[in-house]
Amino acid sequence: MESKRSQRRLKELRYSFHLLWNSPLTLIGIVLALVVIVIALIAPLIAPYGPEQRIWTDKIAPPSMSHLLGTDDTGGDIFSRILYGYRLDLAIASSVVLVAVIFGCVLGSISGFLGGRIEEGLMRITDVFLSIPSLILAMSIAVVMGRSVLNLALAMAITWWPAYARLIRGQVMVEKQKLYVDAAKAYGIGNIRILFHHIVPNSIYPVMVKATLDLGAAILTTAALSFLGFGVEPGAAELGRMVADGRQFVFSAPWIVSAPGVAIFVLCLGLNLVGDGLRDILDPRLRR
Repeated sequence: MESKRSQRRLKELRYSFHLLWNSPLTLIGIVLALVVIVIALIAPLIAPYGPEQRIWTDKIAPPSMSHLLGTDDTGGDIFSRILYGYRLDLAIASSVVLVAVIFGCVLGSISGFLGGRIEEGLMRITDVFLSIPSLILAMSIAVVMGRSVLNLALAMAITWWPAYARLIRGQVMVEKQKLYVDAAKAYGIGNIRILFHHIVPNSIYPVMVKATLDLGAAILTTAALSFLGFGVEPGAAELGRMVADGRQFVFSAPWIVSAPGVAIFVLCLGLNLVGDGLRDILDPRLRR
């Protein structure tokens, strides 16, 4: 029995790799995302300048051999600041998605499995959060908590967990009706173990896809909040903040704005293509 199960899983894994290999857009997304993640991790090794280093004699210098993407109005090397900006934005986005997934999945799983008044109460709380536009709510929370990287991540995570709670709740409600759950109960397995060892693992695939797609959305939201003045401090090496700081030079020195803008686009494009590919692979209804 165990041998047949292993063979079935191996066959499914091979088929998933086959789908992945025959999806050019997904491969492009993986390459883009991996390249950005790698250069962000090794930024201190490849960046010619530090994120806060200023070359006052080279302010608003166009792209050249000494400054590949030019400099900003304070003499900061844009290429180096983009590399460090990737590190910061990826750290914020990953933290936001991780906290939202854990918190949302725990509450959503419990409400979907137990039902009754517990489900009703938890879902009404999620409805309150979902009724308010996430960007507006994040801006409000950021204003109350103060402007910092930690508060920015917390503000975004607070607004994002309800979507995961809703998603996993629906999956759990479907899974708990299946025969293997009744068999586990008849065997004497406790509800907590049934929920987190059997039901949740079989319900997590849509959450994985959404989390991958939400990484790109979190990057955009982080940049948007920083651009609007609700994120990191002015002058920080963060992509949205870099665009905001250089918007007055959009016509006289367009590289100050266009370089970090293109950097945001490339990262979000790669993450979205990966998420779309995962959706096609993990959801049999969408397999082509």
